[in-house]
Parts: sequence; structure tokens; C-alpha cells
Amino acid sequence: MTDKLFSKEPCNTGRQFELDWFRFILIYRLAIVHVFVEATPPANLDVIGIPYYFDSIVGGVIGATRFMILMGLGLAYTRHSTPKEVFRRGVKLGVIGLALNVCRYLIPSLIGFAITGDSEQFLSELPYLFFGNDILQFVSLAMMLMALLLYLKLSPPKIFALSLVMSIIGTVFRSVDLNNNVLNVIAGHFIGIETVSGDPYIYSDFPIMTWFIFYAFGYIFGEYYKRLKNKEKFYLIVSPVCLVISVAFCAWEIHGGFGMMMGEGANVFYHMTTIEAIICIMACLGTMMIFMFTSKLIPEKLKKPIESVSRNVNSVYCIHWVLVWWTVDLALYCIRGSVYLTPLPAYLLGLALSVISILLAEVWSRIKKNYKMKRMPANEG
Repeated sequence: MTDKLFSKEPCNTGRQFELDWFRFILIYRLAIVHVFVEATPPANLDVIGIPYYFDSIVGGVIGATRFMILMGLGLAYTRHSTPKEVFRRGVKLGVIGLALNVCRYLIPSLIGFAITGDSEQFLSELPYLFFGNDILQFVSLAMMLMALLLYLKLSPPKIFALSLVMSIIGTVFRSVDLNNNVLNVIAGHFIGIETVSGDPYIYSDFPIMTWFIFYAFGYIFGEYYKRLKNKEKFYLIVSPVCLVISVAFCAWEIHGGFGMMMGEGANVFYHMTTIEAIICIMACLGTMMIFMFTSKLIPEKLKKPIESVSRNVNSVYCIHWVLVWWTVDLALYCIRGSVYLTPLPAYLLGLALSVISILLAEVWSRIKKNYKMKRMPANEG
């Protein structure tokens, strides 16, 4: 069976449009998800309904994990995959993550406090938001770890095996409270931190012990994907099984009100168990079939814009978060004294910010491209 699906040498190289299409759908939903997260009372995010759908499902099981898998898949396809290049990329993203926190947390929080004098709203959680571990902080650590593993010449299967061990350790050491705010913030980059008591409440979003498995799976999947002779046949065999199992498991957790889908909201999702991580991987594989076949229906004139948005994922991510925070957490609060919106206005605002983010990312991409072209003759000289 494997000989019929996979070749011994790469035969499926270059950009894969179905993956760009997959990433595009994830990107356009970013602002919508985060507007719902920021503009919904926390208690409402745990109750079945529209905000819950966008937070726990679109932003959770079929959201963040897929970005990590696609990131690892991209590493398998890129020409810049030496340990040195991957490490430098990780450091660069760490710096970008710090700059993003200045723009989305520090500056608007100081402005909001200057306008309203409300330290509880704008300053109480600022240190923990600023130094906490969001996606870019996780990606930075994950890439530096991957660079080390590539330097040690570990094969993709060994890297994935290591990620499984890390996930098991992350399952054991999750929702830990070290009873020290500074230690909690630092350790939260590595294990799932969730303070049981005290002020402030601290939690970690993307601990590397728990989340590295998605990056590692994406990498090993990408290595096999390059040798995939018949993608349609592969998806028809694998995806239905993965989809049935993952949907059944998630429905069971939603009905039971426990685990990564419910529990205490998104934090449980960030501190998921190894079994739940595998379910998320299966959910990704299950729905990739949809993007494989729908990608064939997209007109040629739309493919380049979709690919462009997919390439600009980091820029869209940074821009949309700045827009969401300045619009919801700063502007709405200063104007109305509350950040909360009902579902329809929240969706429309998120959609508008999504479109603006994508357009601004494209403008930024062209500015960078023109800048490089202007510098090229000088460098050659």
C-alpha cells in the first residue's frame, strides 16, 4: 500500500496550493476569533453558543494547532532548513514577538491608563501579558529546539518520538502553580502554568512541552508529503477515518463538559493531554481532504492572491492583534466603559479587521520587496 502512495524520492515539491488554501482560511478567521475572545464575557466563552464556537472550536481544535502543523510542514519544504538558518529564524521571531507585545499591550495599555486612570483594566495584567508566551514566543523556542535537533542529525521519526515524550511530560506537569509570579511566567514557556490562587491570575498559552508535538508532526508529515504520489487517494483513505474519530472524541468532551474543549475554557486546551494532541492532529488530517478537493474549484485568477495571503501569515498575525487590541481593549473601553459586544457586532468587527489586516500585510510585503530591490544594486556593487 505504501509503495503505491509514496515514492522513494521527492516527487511532490514546490508550493502546494491546497496548503496555501488551508492556511488562507485559518488566517482570515484570526481577527474574528480574537475579537470574540476579547469582546465576550469570560463566563460566556464556556457556554455552548456562538462565542464558544469561535473561541474553543474555530480558535482551538481547528485553529491554533493547525498553524503549528503547517509551520512544521513548511520547514520540510523550505530550502532554508539548515540548523543555523532555522535557529536564526527562531531568534528573529522572538524579537518580532517582543515588538508585537510593545505595540499591542504596552503602548495601548499606557494610553488607556492615561485617558481613564483605570489601573485595574490597563495595568494589572500588563507585566504577565507582556512577558507571557503567545504563539510567536512558542514558535521562537520551537524553532531553536528544532535547530538543535537538526544539528544533532536526528531523523524526522526520532524528532517526532521526542515530541511525544515531551507531550507526555507536559501532560504530567500541567496546570502547575509554582507560587511565585516571576517563576510562573518563566516556567510557563515550558510547562502548563495555571495559578490556583493569588493575584494576579497567571496562565501559559503555548508551553513548548505540550505544543512541540504539532510542529514535529508537521515536519515529519511534510517529509512524507513530498514523496506522496497520489494526494487524492491518500486523503480518501486517511481523512475519513481521522475525521470520524476526532469528531466523535470532541463531541464526547463537549457533552461531558471536560477536557480540551470545555473544562475551564481555553486554558485547558492550551494544556491538553497527549491523547488530546493526537486527536487535534487527526482533526487536521481529517479536514485537509476538504481543502484538497475544494482547492481544485478555485479559479486561477484567485490563486495568486490566496498564495500571497498565505505567505504573509506572520505579518497578518501581528497586524490583526494590534488592530484587535487597539480597537476592542482600548477604544471600546475608553468610549463605552466596556469591551463586550453581542455576537453579530463582534463578528462584523472581526471580519472588518481581518480584511484590513490582510490588505495592510500585502502593503507591507510590497514595501519590503521594493526596499530589497533598491538595495540589490548597491550590494552587488
